[in-house]
Amino acid sequence: MKAPSLQFQLTDSESLGEVVSALSTQFQLTSEPETTTRHIFHDSFDWRLYQAGVQLDEVRGKGGAALTLRKLADGTAIETIRPEGPIERFYRAYPPGLLREQLAAALQMRALLPQVEIRCRERLLKVLDSEQKTVLRIALLAQSARTPGRGEYQPMAALIHLQPVRGYAKPLTQVSRFLGRNLKLAAQREPLIALGLAAMGRQPLDYSSKLDFTLHPETPTIEVARQIHRALLDTLEINLPGARADLDSEFLHDLRVAVRRTRSALSQIKGVFPEEAVEKFREQFAWIGQLTGPTRDLDVYLLGFDDYRNSLPEALQPDLDPLRDFLIDHQQAAQRAMVRKLNSPHFHTLLKEWRAFLSAQDDPEQTAPHAHKPIGKLASKRIYRTFRQVLEEGLAIHPKAPPEALHELRKSCKKLRYLLEFFQSLYPAERIKPLIKSLKGLLDNLGDYQDLEVQADKLREFAHQMVEERAVPADTLLAMGMLVDGLLKRQQQSRSEFAERFALFAAPEQVESYETLFGSGKKKGRRGGEKG
Repeated sequence: MKAPSLQFQLTDSESLGEVVSALSTQFQLTSEPETTTRHIFHDSFDWRLYQAGVQLDEVRGKGGAALTLRKLADGTAIETIRPEGPIERFYRAYPPGLLREQLAAALQMRALLPQVEIRCRERLLKVLDSEQKTVLRIALLAQSARTPGRGEYQPMAALIHLQPVRGYAKPLTQVSRFLGRNLKLAAQREPLIALGLAAMGRQPLDYSSKLDFTLHPETPTIEVARQIHRALLDTLEINLPGARADLDSEFLHDLRVAVRRTRSALSQIKGVFPEEAVEKFREQFAWIGQLTGPTRDLDVYLLGFDDYRNSLPEALQPDLDPLRDFLIDHQQAAQRAMVRKLNSPHFHTLLKEWRAFLSAQDDPEQTAPHAHKPIGKLASKRIYRTFRQVLEEGLAIHPKAPPEALHELRKSCKKLRYLLEFFQSLYPAERIKPLIKSLKGLLDNLGDYQDLEVQADKLREFAHQMVEERAVPADTLLAMGMLVDGLLKRQQQSRSEFAERFALFAAPEQVESYETLFGSGKKKGRRGGEKG
């Protein structure tokens, strides 16, 4: 069995010569000519490959280009392919195999983006035994890193990589012991992508759309509100370039989520900012939601197109191809219209004014009533009040309740979810995370119910538009009709599942948790029950 490889780190590349001299006194070595290669590591903007424990390494050298998917833990190659052209952004473009399978599972709709480029000068040493057989390979790596394709290379620590030869475990142990004990070199277990990013002042996982605040219950509410809003503004702005360039659909999605959270925080964290400012910015962020909505809607239909297609009998699936062409054309038109507005002076002024407002000093004459109250009590009060509203609205829904009642409940559930996510660090994780999870389950059900209805209505609208704009085969319209019928049946299924989902959310132990965490332990009102 082949032993695992080992790696050691030096402070600088100049020390490599000293290491070779020291090794030569103890081991019989032969050297190969130095080679230069470039490693470009690709991942999604939100590091989905890294989170899945893999790294995608594009290597370019004299032998051409190779693309290798490696395990993050030890660099073991999972699969290597040789691309004929530029690296494709989406997993569907890759040939069937382990590489494509793992990219598909991790990336889903996200695009691959070059994250770091590493220039590597490698000198390979071979350790020989008494019979002149190679028993160990030692790669000496002098490296530097930069943003892919631009900027100056930044120096990285030099590495010594021990590559074992099958059947010769002892030389690996001897050389590694010599490097560690005699030369006092530190073992290095960080993956190459992390070392390259560190040289650029970055680190993996430096972007996530998830909220991650560490709050103290005694902090004034205005400071917490500003912290939340600044983080949401940062998320909006960091996703702007990708949304403008339409690199993948999730840039716009994350941007819109940041906008929705901003509007919710303005509405739900009350009495902190002057009311006229709240109203002004709430309207402005509603405008951002409106201008980005059409593009996002069409993104959603394109993302779901394969599911639409697969829901039909196989013989009818090609009949939907004109719908895909229609969606692509309209998405591109909506994207262009959106980008014009995102590039407008009005949009830039809005973001500039909002950041200035969040950075401004308090005006004592315009201090809102809750601005300097501790966030702990205010958060609990607001969460508990919103929970009671959700509970009452849900309990009022019966089997014949109109769709509007479920839509309103969904809005209230979203408000509660945002509050729980904003302030979750104020409460024990083992207590609040189950509450968020059960609320998400209810929201998923309500979201499916509403979204399926919207999709069915929109597909009808698309059918009329397609007839007006172009010649549409009758078979395409019939296939779209079958889609609408299927969506409405799924909507009814979601409606029938509502009672069970709400019962889980409103279970006595859940209600008691809300009362204990946020309502001072008081038992108020009904606790839930059977719903229709």
